[in-house]
Amino acid sequence: MKKTILSILCAISATMGMAQTNPRSGYVITNSGDTIRGIIDLRTNERLSKQCEFWANGETTGKTYKPGDIEGFRFDNGGKYFVSRRLNVTGTPELYFAEFMVQGKMNLYCISYSLDDYYFFEREDGEMALLTNRTMNYTSDQSAFENQKAIKQEKREQYGKVKILLQQSGKAVDDMDDQELTKKKLVNVVRDYHNDVCTDGSKCVVYEYDEKNDNGMVHFKAFAGFAYYSKEITDCQIIPQTNYSGSALEIGIGLEFNLERLIKDFSAELTFAFSPNYKSTKDAADPNNNSIVRKWTYKRNILTFSLGGIKRFGNGKIQPLVRGGAFVAMHLGMEETSQLRTYAPVTHDWSDAFSRHFGIFLGAGAQMPVGKHYTRVHADWYNSIGSKQNQMTKWGLTAEFIL
Repeated sequence: MKKTILSILCAISATMGMAQTNPRSGYVITNSGDTIRGIIDLRTNERLSKQCEFWANGETTGKTYKPGDIEGFRFDNGGKYFVSRRLNVTGTPELYFAEFMVQGKMNLYCISYSLDDYYFFEREDGEMALLTNRTMNYTSDQSAFENQKAIKQEKREQYGKVKILLQQSGKAVDDMDDQELTKKKLVNVVRDYHNDVCTDGSKCVVYEYDEKNDNGMVHFKAFAGFAYYSKEITDCQIIPQTNYSGSALEIGIGLEFNLERLIKDFSAELTFAFSPNYKSTKDAADPNNNSIVRKWTYKRNILTFSLGGIKRFGNGKIQPLVRGGAFVAMHLGMEETSQLRTYAPVTHDWSDAFSRHFGIFLGAGAQMPVGKHYTRVHADWYNSIGSKQNQMTKWGLTAEFIL
């Protein structure tokens, strides 16, 4: 059976293509001003500041754009808007895809770099000022106190320069007195500046986005599969340390949480699987009389909870994946039956007893899109962690449908 499972895994791996599986509709703007619609890979702001992974509509091959290769890109439905700009983040001006937050008499951009956010205020005459929202990281040769002191000093200097840039608007300058300015508040500061200084009737454009759409998506999934228990020993059986092996069908449901903005093509999953009326039969000696061989049948329902992660690879229609995590398998409605030749069977009811396995699982498979949804096939290995009196090894092949 192990060789069969390994053969299936090898066959799947050999036929897997490349697939793009984090579809967020949007468009790129070329340096000549043309707009190309398609799919953009939504990542962390820091990653998006360095590259844009784009699949044009109707194309199966994606392309990675670096800052300067295109004028910019934007996600649909009021999503984030990024433009190529040369900005000084590290001490030397470099090209970035800067998040374009406000456009008007004063533009506002944001760059995420090394856990810090850099906000650039650009007046219409080209003058710029920087405001940095830093984390509280510090090096081994710099104390936390010294680090906080340096950050406060930097903030005072930066706030002063921003206020000078905004000095034509008293309201905007007053707004900057708030020392805990959020991204939304900074947008309002720049919008107030535009409304105060604008004399030509032009409107300020705020590229805001719905933060709810920026969170990780949750998918519901249903699955069915085949499982082979190559080893199963429980605390609840008449003959101790006897292995009951056999096959069972599984059905289940689960939730999957997309975490692509943290790790590319990665998601966490929580699943509930149920194997109804799973039976294992074997011939074994009667524990009270070794000379008598009986036919033993072990029947139970198995409910399995698993928590793990899924990592997908590639950029084609079929995408390989690996998965792994932890599980708990609980036995429900257990009973054990023995029968000697033509005599009536004798049943022992274990339904009031509690038996379970817990351990780890590993698997590999492939995923492909079906319309707006996905199908997935994977082979898995489950192995319990416990005493010799309570062991389980399971091999499974599962098909899933993800909404």
